[in-house]
Amino acid sequence: MKDEKLKELYPIFLEFVPLFHQKISSFFSNNDDNKYRCNKNQHKAIMVIGNMDKVTPTMLGKYLNLKKGSLTTLIDSLEKSNLLYRNMDLHDRRKTILKLTEEGKDYFHSKNKELENQLKSIFSVLEEEELNKFIDSFNNIVKTLKSV
Repeated sequence: MKDEKLKELYPIFLEFVPLFHQKISSFFSNNDDNKYRCNKNQHKAIMVIGNMDKVTPTMLGKYLNLKKGSLTTLIDSLEKSNLLYRNMDLHDRRKTILKLTEEGKDYFHSKNKELENQLKSIFSVLEEEELNKFIDSFNNIVKTLKSV
């Protein structure tokens, strides 16, 4: 029974991924800021760090699915742009903590507002009941992915 249910997941997942990239992920490719010219991985990194307040490079690499070399280049570029800084962990000197600078926080809040507006635009076509179901489903997806 469980195997049959898991088989149902595969085609749904394959349908979901391109829809997600088409409708939502394109936000991260948007390069309309003239000051920083962040690429999509830089946008994603800023959104992750801003949402979490602080993160280790290892965790950021896992969240963005980046190899160590690419991640180092990404972090260096954001640090050079004065969007983030590295700090030593107070409890473990072997660990580095990444945090947004004030400039990075301003950029995060600006991009966060843009994302909020894009999501409003995409999902405003839904009736309130549909929107509530979607939010419940999305919360369930997040909860499930955190538990596996």
